[in-house]
Amino acid sequence: MHSNMKKIMVVDDEKDLLALVKGYLKRAGYDVAVTTTCKEGAHILASFKPNLIFLDINVGSEDGRQMCKQIKSLAEHKHIPIILISANDDSLATYKEYDADSFLKKPFQPSQLLEVAASFLYPDLRA
Repeated sequence: MHSNMKKIMVVDDEKDLLALVKGYLKRAGYDVAVTTTCKEGAHILASFKPNLIFLDINVGSEDGRQMCKQIKSLAEHKHIPIILISANDDSLATYKEYDADSFLKKPFQPSQLLEVAASFLYPDLRA
C-alpha cells in the first residue's frame, strides 16, 4: 500500500449505495472506509484519518449535518473536506451552515462522485 493513496470515508445508512460508492472509489484508486452510522464514523475518522468525507444527511436516526459540524469543530479534523449527500434539495441548500465544503445530490452518477472527489483531493489539477 503506497502512502500517497488518498483516503475517503463514506457515511450512509443505505448499504446498497455504500457498496456501489465504495466500488467506484476503489476502482478509481482510493483507499475507502465506509460505515452506516455517524457513531462508527467518528471512530473510523480517528484511526483511518481520511483526506475526504462523503456524509449522508440522513444516517438512520442520526443527522449527518450535526456530525459534519462536530468534525469541523475539531482542530485536527477541520481541514478535511466534507461533502454532504442527500436527495433533498432543501437540506442541501443549507450545507454551508453546517460547515460542509460541498454537496452531492442523490441520485448521482459515478462520474459526478469521482469528479467531486478529485476536485477536493487534487485541487491543483482543476482546469
